[in-house]
Amino acid sequence: MKHDFKEPRLARWHEWLIYASIALLTVSGLAWLLLDRFGQVDGDFGPEPHPALPWLLMVHGLAAYAFLVIAAALFPLHVRFGWIKRRNRWSGATLLTVSFVLAATGLALYYATAEGLRAATSFAHWAVGICMPLALIIHVIRGKASRAERRRQLANGVTKDEPDALRKQVADASPAFRDRRISA
Repeated sequence: MKHDFKEPRLARWHEWLIYASIALLTVSGLAWLLLDRFGQVDGDFGPEPHPALPWLLMVHGLAAYAFLVIAAALFPLHVRFGWIKRRNRWSGATLLTVSFVLAATGLALYYATAEGLRAATSFAHWAVGICMPLALIIHVIRGKASRAERRRQLANGVTKDEPDALRKQVADASPAFRDRRISA
């Protein structure tokens, strides 16, 4: 599939990698949370943590690493182009902020040893984590609405002329743009 650099839309495979990684993060995180809070099993010496907890945490951690790599690949084109074009700034910034908070609290949970800090960080991580799919859904819906509105404008002959300096800034954003002409 040839990517259309006139729109900050992701390639289909990249879009589905984002969806799959966030789905895996959400499912593994919620499963871990539910088993941690309500899934204790009877052991030889009383209630014990569920045996699936370490495995869910491992899957969650691996999915988080994958998501961070996939999300980092958005910056050169998708994020920068969308920001320059002033499209979906609020929903995109919210999604990035949620991602950064989750990455930071995930690292803090991994390295923090003080019990009070761990408890507060754990609460922040799962509370923000539950919001991540909602932030993604809002961003996708707003993006689709923005593209549909832009298509209607172009079909009706209404165009927004952008200054040449802005067009040049977008063209210099990545080597992939250098030989392409960006038009509104």
